[in-house]
Amino acid sequence: MNRRWRITVRRVLQYGFYNFMRNAWLTTAATVVMSITLMVIVSSFMLRMTFADTIDVIRSRIDVSIYLKDGITDSERAKLTTALKQLPIVTSIEYISKDQALANFRQQNSSDKQQLSAIQELQELQNNPLPASLRVKNNDPNRLKEVSDLATSSQYKNLLAPDIPPSNSGERRDAIDRIANWSRTFETASLVASIIFVVISVLIIFNTIRMAIYNRKDEIEMMRLIGANPSFIRGPFIVEAILYGVFAATICSVLLYALLLTQPQSLTQFSSQGIQVERTLSVFHNFPYLVVPALAAIGIAIGFFSSSLAIRRYLKDG
Repeated sequence: MNRRWRITVRRVLQYGFYNFMRNAWLTTAATVVMSITLMVIVSSFMLRMTFADTIDVIRSRIDVSIYLKDGITDSERAKLTTALKQLPIVTSIEYISKDQALANFRQQNSSDKQQLSAIQELQELQNNPLPASLRVKNNDPNRLKEVSDLATSSQYKNLLAPDIPPSNSGERRDAIDRIANWSRTFETASLVASIIFVVISVLIIFNTIRMAIYNRKDEIEMMRLIGANPSFIRGPFIVEAILYGVFAATICSVLLYALLLTQPQSLTQFSSQGIQVERTLSVFHNFPYLVVPALAAIGIAIGFFSSSLAIRRYLKDG
């Protein structure tokens, strides 16, 4: 029984591979479209990872600066710091002294002679005009108002610099909103594109298997007359469709890793523009033994589904 089963499986695989090689034009068309489908799917995954990482990095840089009045004592500052740390969203608090604030300002505006000249004039008039501050980092940019509300409450308002309200990184917040919008747009577009190409792949493979069934109808009828098992008749068509997925995954993997290996500098240049591609690239570089089988599994699933539909509709047992 085992020997007969092995022979049957071997013949099913042989017939399936023979069908795959016999229909050259249909095989090429089905494999190319399947390869494009897999490239669209993997590109969608890479874009989603990249945008998610970029948003996380920018979000981690958003903080609230609370400007302190000159002359407050260390105990008063410690009291405000302790109260802020009790907020659930606060992750860390950094104290920026007046001298450090001035040094930071000069460093950030080192190329702006007008700003440097203005701060120099103010410093000559009133020593260091910049206030000390507390830089409050958080884990939820949507709840920054909680930090501002606590700092400006009646209990601590007298510790703050007059006429300088707490501020957050507004530009970074705007950047998050822009990238989030782009991310949603790209995700929607890539999802639609993936669905369209999957449907096209299914239709092409479906019609390829349908034509193969039609071309072999006399052979199939003969096999039925001599008592061939239905699974033996159906098997080669399923194997043929699965081969489309395997070959398409191979082509997609070769193209993907050729791009990653030959254009690493072009891809990493996105980092200089604030787009975080490092983790995405490291996943594909370090885990090809997961990426390639995943592509093959998707291709095989599409091929199996397409062939099953065609067989169910056009290959009757009767």
